[in-house]
Amino acid sequence: MKDTMLDKLQKFGLNLYEAKAYSSLLKIGTANAYKISKESGIPRARIYDVLESITKLGLAMVEESSDNVKIYTPVPSKIFLERIKKEWESDYEEVKSDLHDLEAEEKKQEIYVFTVKGKENITAYCRQLIKEASQYVMISMWSQMYELLLLELEECKNRGCNVLGISHDIDNPMEGIEKHFGGKTHNMPENMHWFVLSADGKKLLYGYSVEIEKDAFYTEDTSHIYLMEDYILHDMVVNHFIESEEDRSKMVRIMQEIVSKVNR
Repeated sequence: MKDTMLDKLQKFGLNLYEAKAYSSLLKIGTANAYKISKESGIPRARIYDVLESITKLGLAMVEESSDNVKIYTPVPSKIFLERIKKEWESDYEEVKSDLHDLEAEEKKQEIYVFTVKGKENITAYCRQLIKEASQYVMISMWSQMYELLLLELEECKNRGCNVLGISHDIDNPMEGIEKHFGGKTHNMPENMHWFVLSADGKKLLYGYSVEIEKDAFYTEDTSHIYLMEDYILHDMVVNHFIESEEDRSKMVRIMQEIVSKVNR
């Protein structure tokens, strides 16, 4: 369900009544408490407290008329939003620094592998790893995953970072990513696609492709990274030795024979 404007204002730290009062005041302009209560739907028994609250928050200005009636004027939305933006940016930088310090603490327990769940989280992790890479990104993946990450991979290459690896069912992969010869077989029951993404040999994410909506796994453990990168490099080397259709057919037969022995 899409958030309403009032929902979004509450994310800025206002409660529901404060959000209603400020938005109503912006709509009608300068007004007394009675008009604001009628427009906003805030009970008259609460309206004065709410108006006092948004005045203290800097969202409204108040003055008394000649007959001692308080008149309220909204602070322009542009001023309010600019203030909120600056406060958010300041808080963001402070929290970012604090969280980084927590991560860098020597006392933290070393985690070798942890699970990443959900399509959005897995995609976000992949994109972040690519953005952080300074030397190289190594991948093995199918078309759905590749298309999701193509923009970040291109940006990585444009800033001088090497992008290399193996692609499966991708018609025109970018330079450095080789098309697999087509003999990849495995014994997963539903023939599910997977992916591997390694950044600078320091961070690794691997698991099921996001369209399958299963888990992926993140690690900074050098043993995991070495094995996965070696797996990709092996596929790349095999590719270079397979030039003809006869070579490919022979390789497929060999792989099928090996798989059949494993499954006995």
